[in-house]
Amino acid sequence: MKAIISKVLILFSIIFVSSQLYAQEKINKLAIEGDAVEVVTSKSMTADVSGALSTGASLTTECYQGMCYVTIDYKGRKVTAPIGDRITIAQVWEYDFGGDGDKELIVVNDYKGSSVLYVFAYARGIIQKLYEKEIFNNRTVVKPNYIEFYLPRGLDTIWHYYQGSFWQMKPVI
Repeated sequence: MKAIISKVLILFSIIFVSSQLYAQEKINKLAIEGDAVEVVTSKSMTADVSGALSTGASLTTECYQGMCYVTIDYKGRKVTAPIGDRITIAQVWEYDFGGDGDKELIVVNDYKGSSVLYVFAYARGIIQKLYEKEIFNNRTVVKPNYIEFYLPRGLDTIWHYYQGSFWQMKPVI
């Protein structure tokens, strides 16, 4: 009886440890085509991680009061945008959608079994969410004028970037 209990405890311990290790891995299948500049990668909720934007402003990923945020320090004034309750891995890139010279922020927050993709417009201390989609671990391709979202069966949705907004387009099969 003791041998069975010890084997069950060992098996449970192995499953628990492997699930914790899996939770720390990057799970999104995001591909970015074009000139994306990675600003910051945060691998923990407990540490604030900072990077610099091309404008010279400071960008930080931080978690407090039960939420995680992207915070931009612009001339001593901080603006924040929520990116979820928790972070396993959060990545932030600067990217120029539409080739208009304005840089948008692409944020991917991986937490355990899912990923959420955000796109924020940012200019002169103002941040605005343009796009939010839970991409799970499905293939997602970011291109200069649109975002392609794939399901296991193939292309599902295209989000076209036009005049500062994303518009959903469904392919006709």
